[in-house]
Amino acid sequence: MIATSDIKANEDGLLSAAELLDIPLRIISSEEIKQTILPFTRSSFVEKKVGLPAVAEPAALLAGRRTRLRLPKTAYQGITVAIAEENYMLSV
Repeated sequence: MIATSDIKANEDGLLSAAELLDIPLRIISSEEIKQTILPFTRSSFVEKKVGLPAVAEPAALLAGRRTRLRLPKTAYQGITVAIAEENYMLSV
């Protein structure tokens, strides 16, 4: 899935990517991002721009239940992404 903050929920690029890839877009509330204790890289630039400590990493981490970062925030041509993986514990 693609995940982002509610601040970026209506960005054309995100909506188009989710539609093109045929995957859900999960919106994480700004309040949840501000209150999370999950470890992520903070950004003073993002803080000044949108009032959140970060978007890509916390959104990726908060999109699942037991997640870990597989790719820390990475910027390319004005787009910042982070990839998290869901860690399901299987018991036999």
